[in-house]
Amino acid sequence: MKNLEMKEQFERLNLILKEERHAAISLDMDALQQSTQAKKALLDKIEDFPKDTEGLRDLLLEIDKENRRNAYLLWTGLGWVREMMGFFGKSTAPSSYGHSGKVHSCQRGGNLLSGKI
Repeated sequence: MKNLEMKEQFERLNLILKEERHAAISLDMDALQQSTQAKKALLDKIEDFPKDTEGLRDLLLEIDKENRRNAYLLWTGLGWVREMMGFFGKSTAPSSYGHSGKVHSCQRGGNLLSGKI
């Protein structure tokens, strides 16, 4: 009975991971947060199960694959956001030398505030 209950919990986790990826792709932050909370609550329950996972190998491998896909998707998205923020904050005026010979850079607010975009 315990093994059947564990399998149901892992199947639910697999479904939550798929919902999480769909929410991330569609940029539905409310659904993404709900799936993250549901995943956390389910993982807290699963920690109480015994370590005997006989007959669940295929399901556990699928969960691992889904979790890695989601992690890569979110990591890549974060990289794009960081790149865009760097682009918008980059200075549009080149650095020049002042009277003392030191580098002097003009700050005009970056690409977003300068009207270049």
